[in-house]
Amino acid sequence: MEKWDVVVVGGGPGGSYAAKTAAEKGLKTVFFERGRKPGEKNSSGCGLGQRWWKDFPVEMEAVTHMPSYRKCEMVVINLVDEHDRLRYRSGTTGSDLCAARFPQGRGMIGASVYRKDLDPYLAGLATGAGAELRNSTLVTEAVIEGGKVTGVKTEKGEKIAAEVVIAADGAMSTMARTSGMRNRWEGGCTLAPQLDFSCDEQKLDDVIGNAEWVWFGPFYGAYQVNFRDGFHLGAGTWVDEYWDTNPKDIVRKVFNFPAFQAMCRAVDAKPREFQAHLLPWLKKPPKTYTGGMMLVGDAAGFPCPLEGEGIWHAMMSGRIAGETAAWAISKGDASETALREYERRWKASDLGKEHEFGQEFVDLWHNSIFDPESMVKQIQIMLEFSMLHPFSVVFDWGDAHIDCFNQHLGHMLDLVPEFGDFGKKYIAPLGRGIWPENVKRILSMVKPRIPVLNRLSDERFFKVVARLSRGLAPYLDPGAKQQAPLPRGSL
Repeated sequence: MEKWDVVVVGGGPGGSYAAKTAAEKGLKTVFFERGRKPGEKNSSGCGLGQRWWKDFPVEMEAVTHMPSYRKCEMVVINLVDEHDRLRYRSGTTGSDLCAARFPQGRGMIGASVYRKDLDPYLAGLATGAGAELRNSTLVTEAVIEGGKVTGVKTEKGEKIAAEVVIAADGAMSTMARTSGMRNRWEGGCTLAPQLDFSCDEQKLDDVIGNAEWVWFGPFYGAYQVNFRDGFHLGAGTWVDEYWDTNPKDIVRKVFNFPAFQAMCRAVDAKPREFQAHLLPWLKKPPKTYTGGMMLVGDAAGFPCPLEGEGIWHAMMSGRIAGETAAWAISKGDASETALREYERRWKASDLGKEHEFGQEFVDLWHNSIFDPESMVKQIQIMLEFSMLHPFSVVFDWGDAHIDCFNQHLGHMLDLVPEFGDFGKKYIAPLGRGIWPENVKRILSMVKPRIPVLNRLSDERFFKVVARLSRGLAPYLDPGAKQQAPLPRGSL
């Protein structure tokens, strides 16, 4: 039986990056891909955010030269009401702060690319680092000896031994199930049906430009990821919410919107493939390690709990798993106790920080964008917020402008009480993520406008506020760290 330092199951972004990292650490590494080549079985695409320039700059630069690449520096929000009418369209472009956060003035620049371009490139980085890639190989189970994963078994009956196994085999991870780590996700798994379209590249430039689109309304929120000469439309929600619903009906709802059809006509869009895939969307990842094995990417439940993006998360977890494997092997200990180090490392990283607010993010989406009945009402308050925008007020000619402003303000105030409970349950909990330093700055701006309080020193003022609001007390502790989130329920 052949023996490797590290066996990686899966040739997607997480698996390839784990293999690359392990090989760079000098470990004898092999990774298995069930398709004929990485990316073959995943014909969908992905959006890569700005932080790729910080965390994976070499890879992001390579992405900009891939055949399907489209630059993305804006997200366009389309708001549709219960009568399928487009009621609001707005784009997010970032401010000068965004340009300052990243080198070379990249600002909000991200990328969209098909996985058929991205996955082979990442696998090539792994083989270039010295890892061996075996395509057309389905790994069917984990080999367990003495309560510890010691290797894998393929569909051909081959057994391959390893000091450490890294499982990057997707949402329905065979390795997680056959090792006894879990059977099914305990809630939190989504089924995302997608329609992929071809279109005219020049017309897509003219109509869409450098943007991704989303569609929100009294249906399950939909995303439109745009590539060089095509795009895909996806929609969905947690599986237990629409177990008896045909997935095609979910995406067909958006496809039939007049505004979506108009966009399709404008860019000469033609449907070319229907896709559907499972995606973990969890409040927090479950246990991600056991004796001899670590889980990365979708297998670990790492997609972002706010917007479901999983490629950066897969690669970050793959990198951390590869580094942890090298550390464990150098110690001669890949036991469950030793591999707890993997969880400590990812929780201490930006990956862990993203999941610190998983409960709040999932609860918010579950009761808004993914709740069609609730969205019928929430659309109205969102429209009134948009009407209070200075540009909207300027072009509301229904009355004298100041009267228009007050009419919309009054209507919004009529609607607010209905959403008081919603705000208390799903918006207020996010307040614990505000940096203490920013809370102090806001309070310091309010203080001069209240004469009786302005007489107090800042220190005394903060003590008074802390006494009046227990929820703010942790923010005003002189020893509070700027970026440390507060415990749940503190506000």
